[in-house]
Amino acid sequence: MPSYRDYVASRSRMNPCLTTLVKHLDRESGSGYSAVVLDYPQKGGPRVERLGAAAAACISQFLRTPATIHGRILFVENIQPRTIGLLGESLDIDPVFFANHISTHFEDIEKAQPPPYLSLFPSRIVENNHLHIHCQRVIDLGSADEFSGSAYAFRTNSNVPRNVRLLPPLSGRQLGLARTCCSVLLKRFNNSWICLIIVDPPPEILVEIPNSEQPGTILGVGLHGGFEDFARPMPFSTYKTTGCNAWKKNSMMDSLLHYFRSNPPGFTPSQPSILSLGYYPMRIGLAEWMLYANLMSRYVKYYEYALHDVRGQLDGNDIADLQRWRRRSKQSLDKLALLNSFIDHWVHGEAEQQLWDTVQKDILHVHSQLAYFGQSFDQMVLAATSIARMLDSRRSILDAANIKRLSHIALVFVPLSWVASLFSMSDVYAPGSGRFWVYFATALPVLLLVLLLSDLHSEGRHAMRVPPDGWFPPSARARAPPRELRPWHGHECPFPEEVSGRNGNLHTTCAASGTQPPELTRRDGHPLGYGAN
Repeated sequence: MPSYRDYVASRSRMNPCLTTLVKHLDRESGSGYSAVVLDYPQKGGPRVERLGAAAAACISQFLRTPATIHGRILFVENIQPRTIGLLGESLDIDPVFFANHISTHFEDIEKAQPPPYLSLFPSRIVENNHLHIHCQRVIDLGSADEFSGSAYAFRTNSNVPRNVRLLPPLSGRQLGLARTCCSVLLKRFNNSWICLIIVDPPPEILVEIPNSEQPGTILGVGLHGGFEDFARPMPFSTYKTTGCNAWKKNSMMDSLLHYFRSNPPGFTPSQPSILSLGYYPMRIGLAEWMLYANLMSRYVKYYEYALHDVRGQLDGNDIADLQRWRRRSKQSLDKLALLNSFIDHWVHGEAEQQLWDTVQKDILHVHSQLAYFGQSFDQMVLAATSIARMLDSRRSILDAANIKRLSHIALVFVPLSWVASLFSMSDVYAPGSGRFWVYFATALPVLLLVLLLSDLHSEGRHAMRVPPDGWFPPSARARAPPRELRPWHGHECPFPEEVSGRNGNLHTTCAASGTQPPELTRRDGHPLGYGAN
């Protein structure tokens, strides 16, 4: 009997973006996963049940909803490949749902097909009854001294490995970006429904420890405690009696369970919509994006100061980091645009239209922030590349000057050593002898002759490169305009130069007048700059 893995392999022939899922299903299951069931009974309030290791191993029994409940939400953290096959076969899930969850990084296209959210059209993705929240988590890894000389790229130690990228240290702290994803699927039956929410565990980063054969793990903690709480705050009168109900914000599952204690806006237990079930994941994802946008603002300032001190700080690594930020910004904007398109597709059936208008305004706000800082990084890449080229040119000029000095030393040394070899046959011309003066009388005229010939050779080459004033090649004499001197401060300019204006016509200006050159512009007509004010 064909398995779910065989079905995915068959689909991958038509949709190559599923190839990554096929390889993932062939992997061995690593660490265990966690599961939580949230039931909505027909009578009474919601019930939460955390499944133990034994119950999680038999998760198939929780995929059938009893007749006494309206529906069920099944939270799965750190999902295993075997569990993917079990859920896909039991609930008849489209493989694109799982492929979009496990494929969050973009490899080179000659090595692997891009993930579904990059390979498929947005219209194909948003029409499905499932939602994916892709975002970057800003994590604090502690002191930057512990990561001195370490690699740039790491991966999380989870069943679905996520990319972790180290950022340049800020104020002695080592920050990183960890990819994460929250996937929401809604399946409807005759009189019930089941919602599957798959989340990543807290990022445990697999790192290499110096002088050790075994790698170690470091737990990445959310910067400043994680994202900002978006729920309505508790009034002081309630706080006096109940106290503060804190939860582990580093865990996506604990955060969702905290918010799902209250029904999402527009949620009805009998007939929930995919938007109402995805409201809290969307809000958490947008809160993470807000923190990510503030981090981009900080690194814009960091690289602005780096460009001011080009001798001490700017190098090839800085240019590579700027290019990475530019690519991250483009990918982030695409994910936010896809999320906004998903809301546009499903919002027509919602009763609370004003609520989703507010959510889309928040998405637009984050989108504009990321777009602004992305443009700043784009301009910095151009400025940093130009500065690097100027530094390389300056270095080449200095190298040429040093080579010229060495050539002069060689010109002095060669004739002197040659004359010394002539007199080395007799001791009467050695230093301290009576005829030692003959060496200088012979060597100095030879040295002057060599230097004179070298200077004449250099002037001859310069004269061949620079034609005399008013001379044109025979092929250009017919079309070359005569050079004229225009008045310059009441007299003729002694340093005329032909420059090309914006209209393409030649006109004569003065090199000594101090006139600024035409303003450099980009293809879009904006002045060439390198950063925000």
